[in-house]
Amino acid sequence: MRNAAPWGALSWVASIVGIVPSPASADELGAELKPLLGRYCVECHGEEFAEAKINLQQMAEAPDLGRRFREWEKVARVVRDGRMPPEYMPQPARKTRETIAGAIEGALDQYVERHEGDPGPVPLRRLTGAEYAATIEDLTGVDLDLGADFVSDAVAGEGFTNAGGGQFMQDSTLERYLEAARRLADHLVVGSGPLRFFEDPGRTGRELSAITRIQAIYQAHGFRTAAGEGAEPFGLDLYPSALLVAWQYRHREELGLGDVDLPTLARREGRSVRLCEHLWRVLNREEAPFPLSLVIDEWRALPPPGELGPEEARARCLGICERLRGWQSTLAASAGDEEEAAVLTAGEIRVAPRHEMAADISWPEGARSTEFVLSVSPASDHPIEDAVVLWRDARIRLRLEDRRRDRPRSIAEFLDPESADRLAIGSHPRGGPIDEGDFAIGGGASVPVRLRIPEGAISARLTVEVELDEESREFGIVRCRVADGEVEGETAAEVGDTSALLADPGNPLVESWREGVAEFARLLPEVSHREPAPSDRDPIPAPFDAAYNMPERNEFHSSIKYHRDDDFFVRHVADDAARLRLDRAWTDLLSSFEYHDLNLRFLSRKFGLGLDDASIDSLDAGTIEAIPEGPRAFVTRWKDELEGMRQALEDAEPGHVEDALRLAGLAWRRPLSSGEQGRLRSFYRELRAEAGLDHDRAIRALFARILVSPAFLYRAEPTPGDRPGVVPLDDWQLASRLSYFLWSSMPDEELRRLAAGGRLRDPGELARQARRMLSDPKAGRLASEFFGQWLGFYRFDRHRGIDTGAFPEFTERLRGSMYGEAEAFFGHLVREDRPVDEILFADYSFLDRRLAEHYGIPADSLREDEFARVDGLDTHHRGGLFGMGSVLAVTSAPLRTSAVKRGDWVLRRVVGTPVPPPPADVGSIPAEEVLPDGLTVRERLEAHRSDASCVNCHARIDPLGFALEQFDPLGRWRDSYADGQEIDTSGTLSDGTTITGPGGLRDYLRRERPRFHRTIGAKLLGYALGRAELVSDRPLVGRMVADLDAGGRFSDLVVRVVTSEQFRNRRSTPFEPPEGEASGGE
Repeated sequence: MRNAAPWGALSWVASIVGIVPSPASADELGAELKPLLGRYCVECHGEEFAEAKINLQQMAEAPDLGRRFREWEKVARVVRDGRMPPEYMPQPARKTRETIAGAIEGALDQYVERHEGDPGPVPLRRLTGAEYAATIEDLTGVDLDLGADFVSDAVAGEGFTNAGGGQFMQDSTLERYLEAARRLADHLVVGSGPLRFFEDPGRTGRELSAITRIQAIYQAHGFRTAAGEGAEPFGLDLYPSALLVAWQYRHREELGLGDVDLPTLARREGRSVRLCEHLWRVLNREEAPFPLSLVIDEWRALPPPGELGPEEARARCLGICERLRGWQSTLAASAGDEEEAAVLTAGEIRVAPRHEMAADISWPEGARSTEFVLSVSPASDHPIEDAVVLWRDARIRLRLEDRRRDRPRSIAEFLDPESADRLAIGSHPRGGPIDEGDFAIGGGASVPVRLRIPEGAISARLTVEVELDEESREFGIVRCRVADGEVEGETAAEVGDTSALLADPGNPLVESWREGVAEFARLLPEVSHREPAPSDRDPIPAPFDAAYNMPERNEFHSSIKYHRDDDFFVRHVADDAARLRLDRAWTDLLSSFEYHDLNLRFLSRKFGLGLDDASIDSLDAGTIEAIPEGPRAFVTRWKDELEGMRQALEDAEPGHVEDALRLAGLAWRRPLSSGEQGRLRSFYRELRAEAGLDHDRAIRALFARILVSPAFLYRAEPTPGDRPGVVPLDDWQLASRLSYFLWSSMPDEELRRLAAGGRLRDPGELARQARRMLSDPKAGRLASEFFGQWLGFYRFDRHRGIDTGAFPEFTERLRGSMYGEAEAFFGHLVREDRPVDEILFADYSFLDRRLAEHYGIPADSLREDEFARVDGLDTHHRGGLFGMGSVLAVTSAPLRTSAVKRGDWVLRRVVGTPVPPPPADVGSIPAEEVLPDGLTVRERLEAHRSDASCVNCHARIDPLGFALEQFDPLGRWRDSYADGQEIDTSGTLSDGTTITGPGGLRDYLRRERPRFHRTIGAKLLGYALGRAELVSDRPLVGRMVADLDAGGRFSDLVVRVVTSEQFRNRRSTPFEPPEGEASGGE
């Protein structure tokens, strides 16, 4: 290894790198071949001059078929096809050509017969930058965004970065790995539960991780049937399902359920056992106050199963819950607050004889009048028919088209005659006193009100004070409401539902009503918990003043931030596992910053305790005892809570070490040996005892060590030293080979389970797993790592090969869209298991709006940065590989298209028949597309290729490249060059085949389909094994070609590879790990 890192833990790598077979022996080609090669070939391909770096004079003496089979195959092919010797040299007869080609092919066939299936030398492979990032993401869930230049990855083998032959571990590479390990260790959440990772590092990550977990637990198990300030309700089906479970349990005999218990029914329904048990107790109370009694009575009135089917029973339970929520909204004091949800809680049960109400009113555009409803309804079980509510000083303030607001004016100015009659402004229904502009509504009444809309008004605001009439205060509690209109058509107003509770606080009915409502709120709450980070309208805990927008409340939101208020959830909803996770998350949250000390400092300022600079830890028993009784209770509770959290954190430490060992097994992709486990535990203990690190820093250092181990950084496949030759891979090695082949990452849980059970050595299981893995989203990594590297669009989003001065439209966003098209297309091909031929011949692609507009394709149905399949693209010269902007840009020059680059790309990448590199002194044509000489690119190239040393290769290259000439350097279709000259896309190959345009190129490739099939087969095998194709691979590649020729799909190729001898075995030579190191260990 070049510039090998001076790192003892990596020293064993050199031993594994040496695992290669001995060189192949020279093979005899047959006595008749050598003189024929001397007569027709060695003048141009001999010791004195080896054109295209092929020295047949030397090769005839030492054929070395195993290593030089590609050269021998090429010799046989060009001689048989008549392309060699060149036409100006003596030409062999057809029979002689067949003799030469047949002798070579026969020797190759004999070699293959002896070596078929040989896995060949597979050098030790380091994780590539992409594999490292994907493995880290799958191991931790964290995307470190290491960047494209994290490590330098060269290509080798079949042209891929995962081939060990091109990989080196330099000092700078090791330093990057060390820094990445430290960064990732900072993302560990070291709290009171198992180790986990979060996208933010350090204490911030612990805090945000905790709040995320808390909210996830509440969301998964709890409910919120009312929400304000943009919050979304959730868990709306919990109450109905629990009511249904209770109904089923009540009628279990009629339902034929036998002696089933309530928890079993709850689990069948997928509901919380604790919630169902709680609801059962509530529904079977002997006595219940209003309004709880109404809910209980309605549930008990549900008919038995003989009269009520299962779905009807479910619907009836849902109806009960809708009325339950209606009562909660009716009784909540906050129901009139437009910024809050109508959440009923015991602390919010407030009534008064008068209330100021406000409602925003809107209407459909163009309406000349609008209607809403005013009502007075009961909020208790006491009659209110004789009650009267006075609606005082009702005013309308218009909002005009120019956004001005008119002055508030009496509602009477806007009423139509019928509404004025209904409201009877200035008249009291009982003959009592009332001001001239006021009106009264009796208990239980609902009055539609229609307003005339003045010209230019777009909305309005109603303000009114509602008050119980003096003579009505002996009656029960009423709710006054302003609600949407009930008329059909285009005139109903939109006012939502604004309401207020009215009652005389001195009325003896109010106290018993308040107690009943409080019990109702406690037993059947609308929310199972409060938000862990209260909004500026939510309740906050004592000793803070909860008044809105006051200094104490503002300090709570800015520094304390969190408050746990989830008693109902913990007692009546969450199971034991959820409770444990929740407690741990709250411990992590409140211990992630100075939560308790901040509370203490606030308390000290509020009560003048003189502890402004103190911490909870610094308070001894005497200091606490000296604090006045009121604030002392808070201090005592906070100190006990903090000590409990500290103990929980300490109790978690041994488990964290075990978690680190578990992560090591995942990262190293195999079970740890007992020696490795012992060394990792010892490393942690030494950090604590000798280095003096606390647990948090020590566990992070331990994890960083795991990530810089050769067992993580290298894909080692060690074999026992006493088994030289070809040996089977064990199950763990197979799992790793398979996952890095298809996912560029570590094995998942199912692969690990199968490996632990010794089942992956079964070829049938390998095939099943391969098909499963190809349908996983992670298989999309093949789009970039395999297809991108093979076809040349790898990391195209960072492509800098186009001159943006000449093409300013080639922006970062356009590059991203082009790259996204290629990744989406090949990701679709993989995950949907499409026929491989669609790469060349599909009439569809994946476009976003930006790319479609760039291509000149209608984009009305497409979105920005969201790729969708678009079919029928052949009419736009698109579809498949040859219409992709990324490929067309990569094969262009900075200022113009390049028929040479595009033609060479087709030969090299698509059909696998590359031409030799050009001579060093070949020269080049001008970089610009348009020059003063008026010559086209084709005309300049014709002059360039007149050199005899260039003509043969250009005869193969140019017709393929010019077929794509109507695509400009950015992949846009064009009909002429920038100077107006016509584009000629025609060309004739050396065998007389004429190709014109993309259609002609596709026709040519249909004829060359077997070569394309052979190319993708060989490339996929080389990518899977991390080495170049061997001659002994020819039978396997041949079977892959046969599969594709018969219409095979991508998964057929993959299954051929993973079930092959080459994939399931490796070649080994004995080696010994350095003393004191376990093979593959730290």
